[in-house]
Amino acid sequence: MRTFCAKTELRNPVGWQIERSIELTCRHILGFPQAQDFGRRSRCTAAISLVQGDFPSLRHHLSSVARRENDMRAMHRFCSGALLLAAAAHAADELQLEFELNNGNKFPAIGLGIGNMQRDRIPSVLGTAMLEHGLQLVDTAHASNTDAALRDTRGLQVVTKVWYTHLGYGRTKLAVEDMLAGLNGCCAVTMLIHWPRCRDDIPWMHCEEEEASLPQRVKDAGPSPAEDAWKGSWTALEEFYAAGRLKNIGVSNFELPDLNELLSSCKVVPQLYQGNAWQLWFRSEVLQRLGEERVVFQAYNVVNGIVMRESAAPRAYRVLADVARAKNADVGTVVLAALKRRGVATIPRASSPNHLAANAPQAVASIALDDGEADTIDAAMKALMSGRDLPPEQPVVATFTSSLDAAVRLFWRNPDTGEEVLNGEVSGGDGLRIHTHPGHTFRAYRGDELVRSFTVTAERGGEEAFEL
Repeated sequence: MRTFCAKTELRNPVGWQIERSIELTCRHILGFPQAQDFGRRSRCTAAISLVQGDFPSLRHHLSSVARRENDMRAMHRFCSGALLLAAAAHAADELQLEFELNNGNKFPAIGLGIGNMQRDRIPSVLGTAMLEHGLQLVDTAHASNTDAALRDTRGLQVVTKVWYTHLGYGRTKLAVEDMLAGLNGCCAVTMLIHWPRCRDDIPWMHCEEEEASLPQRVKDAGPSPAEDAWKGSWTALEEFYAAGRLKNIGVSNFELPDLNELLSSCKVVPQLYQGNAWQLWFRSEVLQRLGEERVVFQAYNVVNGIVMRESAAPRAYRVLADVARAKNADVGTVVLAALKRRGVATIPRASSPNHLAANAPQAVASIALDDGEADTIDAAMKALMSGRDLPPEQPVVATFTSSLDAAVRLFWRNPDTGEEVLNGEVSGGDGLRIHTHPGHTFRAYRGDELVRSFTVTAERGGEEAFEL
């Protein structure tokens, strides 16, 4: 290793240089631009092993590359890429891309939801997300049956969940064993109870039909789940956790009564709670209880529940769009950054290159928000989630007067397009009153001559006077 890599300079990129370093790594390691040839996976795996500190695994894959290629130049290219990726990971730590769980484990703040993704697409999407965007966490579930698509992926953490058909001590043990076998030791696993029970009042849950269609081996493992079968499931998870086979354990979609009962009787306090983003504003009692035990809240339904609901609360969406434009970022990136600032982990779904880039951990961590911006975004997210829009914004009343002898035309400048829109004319001794907003810019022309530019600085509901 040292022989081949001795002349490679290890840099410490920051900010967006991280993404560039990972892109370069990918190109070095795979040897061609788009970095999606997973027939050459061993070199990718070796680089990720280096970042994770898995040196025995690294040595194995290095020797594999050496035997196959027998090429000193290829080895040096590999080392260069691997060291770049290691530097990127070091810099990513400085951007605080992880939360600390109540058991001391580090947990990525931003993951990728793959539960409903077509299984044949998962390897290529993960390859892009890991090597180009530094992804370290994926979210899936027993019901999604994605284990086989992940089993050859190294260096990730995986959140997966026991489905409600497998509640109860015996059935949960069987489900966890099956999932761990399917993952084949690829990843550090956080296991959750997906739902505390099957519910007839949820339209897409078909309790009797799903029970009837279970394989006999599942039925033999334990009885049909009773109302409190989740208690036996938690005991099973505690045993796997104590044996070191699960990195973290937790629950999902538990309402306060079940959560209180769990926290009052468990031997191991959950490290993670996964819930609908809606709960962040409308289940304060659940959040308070989780906070008391330092349980990290991981939100799903962020994109569909907030970012994709412009029509439900257009004024609220404009607020998010204004902040995103000021930060030169995607609306989704700003939303994820605001939730991260609250200490909320997220697992947005994405598969397109643009969405993967917008949801990238480094992109999210690069967005700095002050208290005022965070409060503004939080109110907008709540409005979008509930469908109750923000109240109409109070305008600024701007008055323009002129002492010039010739008429002056006043234009508003569109901040997105740069287009100038005529608002009216101001003649000597006359005035023009306009309803506008803070930050808006106006330009006054006498003929084709630019006389003056103005930027509105008054607060909403205020007034401001400009003299030409």
